[in-house]
Amino acid sequence: MQVRNSITLIGNLGSNPKTTTLPSGRLATEFSLATNDYFKDKEGNRQTRTEWHKIKAYGKLAEVFDKHLVQGSQVCIAGALRYGKWIDKHDQVRVTAEIVADSFTFLSSGRQAAAEQELEEVAQPSTAKPATKRAKKKATVVAEDVIPF
Repeated sequence: MQVRNSITLIGNLGSNPKTTTLPSGRLATEFSLATNDYFKDKEGNRQTRTEWHKIKAYGKLAEVFDKHLVQGSQVCIAGALRYGKWIDKHDQVRVTAEIVADSFTFLSSGRQAAAEQELEEVAQPSTAKPATKRAKKKATVVAEDVIPF
């Protein structure tokens, strides 16, 4: 069995993506994603627990996120879980978790087809035939260059 670091989250953007250019010239995008868990408390009442996740993307995927995602958009993100250690101003070691996205599916509005076409244009040579009409099935878009180094 192959062991792999993989995570899939479905949620809503808590903020608009923030995109920057790295010293290497590659784009990097970051945004927060809210997910909900539901459970029953001791009295049997349904409760909601909201978790916030830091999502990062690089390269063409970062560009697509910046262009097509807005606060409140519902999206499915697949990627790898990464941890970072840092020292705060009180000399305490802190650990943060973030998801480095490598694929996604838009779950709200009609943005999926536009994003797919944008990623395909980069992958296809300029002499490729125009895309044919697609079925309305949601497809997962996978970015080819998501490693920041």
